[in-house]
Amino acid sequence: MRFALDHAHYANQKSENPFLLALADGGFQVGEMAKLHHPLGKDCKAKDNEVALEETNRWIEEGESVIFEAALKSGFKYIRVDILEITDTEIRVIEVKSKSVKGSGSEQLFGKRGKIDSTWRPYLEDVAFQVCVAREYFSSRGINLPVRGFLMCPDKTKTSSIDGLHEHFIIRRDHRGRAFCDVNSELTISMLGESMMSVVDANLGIEAVISDTESYGKEGWECTTFEGAIHWLEDLLKMNDRGLKIPYLPVGHHCASCSFTTPNELTAEGKISGRRECFERGMQWDQVEFEKPKVWDVWNLRSKRAIIEEGRWFMHEMTEDDFKQDLTDPTELSDQDELPRAQRQWIQISASRGEFKDVYLDTEGLEKKISKFKWPLHFIDFETTAPAIPFYKGYVPYQGVSFQFSHHVLHKDGTLKHAGQFLGPGLGNDPTYAFVEALYEELTQDDGSVFMYSHHENTYLNYAHSLLRASSPFDDVKTKNLLIFLESLTWSSGANKGLWDAGDRVMIDMAKLVRSHFWHPDMSGSNSIKAVLPAVLNASKELQVKYMEPIYGTSAMPSLNRSEGYSWIVRTSDGKVEDPYALLPKIGQDSLGEDLLTIERLYADDKVGNGGAAMTAWSFMQFAQMADEERRELLEALKHYCELDTIAMAFIMEYFLIEISKQ
Repeated sequence: MRFALDHAHYANQKSENPFLLALADGGFQVGEMAKLHHPLGKDCKAKDNEVALEETNRWIEEGESVIFEAALKSGFKYIRVDILEITDTEIRVIEVKSKSVKGSGSEQLFGKRGKIDSTWRPYLEDVAFQVCVAREYFSSRGINLPVRGFLMCPDKTKTSSIDGLHEHFIIRRDHRGRAFCDVNSELTISMLGESMMSVVDANLGIEAVISDTESYGKEGWECTTFEGAIHWLEDLLKMNDRGLKIPYLPVGHHCASCSFTTPNELTAEGKISGRRECFERGMQWDQVEFEKPKVWDVWNLRSKRAIIEEGRWFMHEMTEDDFKQDLTDPTELSDQDELPRAQRQWIQISASRGEFKDVYLDTEGLEKKISKFKWPLHFIDFETTAPAIPFYKGYVPYQGVSFQFSHHVLHKDGTLKHAGQFLGPGLGNDPTYAFVEALYEELTQDDGSVFMYSHHENTYLNYAHSLLRASSPFDDVKTKNLLIFLESLTWSSGANKGLWDAGDRVMIDMAKLVRSHFWHPDMSGSNSIKAVLPAVLNASKELQVKYMEPIYGTSAMPSLNRSEGYSWIVRTSDGKVEDPYALLPKIGQDSLGEDLLTIERLYADDKVGNGGAAMTAWSFMQFAQMADEERRELLEALKHYCELDTIAMAFIMEYFLIEISKQ
């Protein structure tokens, strides 16, 4: 709270762009669709808090029964209720969320042992807070009806009965540049076919939150219950209102996820690190400590909480005793099939302890795997989305749509070519069918091995398989050929699990190759392709020499998006190779409020909706009113981004091959 209230002073790595947040999780459209279920509702559109309060108060006094974005206040607690419904017998606080439900049963809010499902807790805490404030507000006005809470969400058991459902919810910007969702005033819920929303009674969940005496007694919190936490936070706001400094909380394992931070906790772009302030006061750290690798930086470390609670903050303080297995010195590791998680973590820890000062590259293990590959090698990357409101008839909320791929081919003689790409504009037409058809044409020219990065591509080809089985625009023979093709590349997963065995040409996960056979200090605790690519380019003198020359985009190394020679090697001021992703044009600022590279950094962890720049930009094009030039610019940018993902895979493979040849 201390840092959030002073957002102009402190850096925040989470996006503060409400437009992007709503676009990423479908909040704009879900909210407007929910309103259509209450055609007589009054919409409180005022942005100013006091104006919104006055408007809400007036409507309540006039006897309005449904108010959208109702503003209620009690003390220092202020809420905007998505849908406030006042009946003769009760007051209903309905929070509209883009998180999906399966039916309207409240049992889905709880886990198998009867406790609140962890994925639902934030949503239940939200509506519980609103119910608490609403009770105080209405009680103070002499209205003593029971206040109950509900969640209204997209329902994955419901199927869209019309095409172009999303086209009724157009995103525009007002004269101040603020985005809003424009809905035709004549639109009714009946015009949208079957409703895609369900209302879940959240009152059992709210009671569970309020009665919980285990989750809110955190170190430094002056409370033991949810309602106690509300009162304590309100007291902090009162302190801030009187000009008093809000006290710092004790540091702990929770600091790992702090967003109020900067690189090495140094001032960046005029803003300071809140996390630095906490550790300076709580632990008396100086810059030396801030630059040391932390326990929370270890890749996929599940025991970090226990280690930090023992008072060990730094990676070099970890020992082999922290792992319940024997570990091998990184210098002696070789000929691995699949590197155990703990062993990979130990490589990173050993480097922080100064015991391993090299790049880990298991050429023996790599050579055995690469010897089984069939040439030429195909590298593919997909861009996809899973919208809350289905774009197409027959789809359910959050059903996956594949709209883009890039394809590079590496031949045994070293020839590299950007062989193909696909980008369906959508705009009312489901791109998945054309996507599969184009991919079939790309990958059936030979039987070379096909590579993906992580299992994302497998998941979406399974979605495409389900779609083709259910409804194919192709004749029976072509449909069968496409299904056989998809099965050859994949293993069955999700709803398809068990329908076929792993294909004879099943895609090879390059991320697994990296995790088992390669680690570079520049990667720190990340195996993302966006961390691996610059590490590989800095590790390989041969790649630097080769790609310093502007050969990419020439007849020697064709590209579908670059017609003139392009050099991938650019040096930073300290002599290192610049991250190629940082060299991409910063497109999207005017349309989306952030450029695509920034969006990728903010949302690529998939913690907000589907995440990622491509998903955000493409989804925006489906909903937004845009000029042709603006749309063309975004489409061209998407092609460059996707192309870089597959050439990155090719560069990584080239590096592996070069190093193997040296042995």
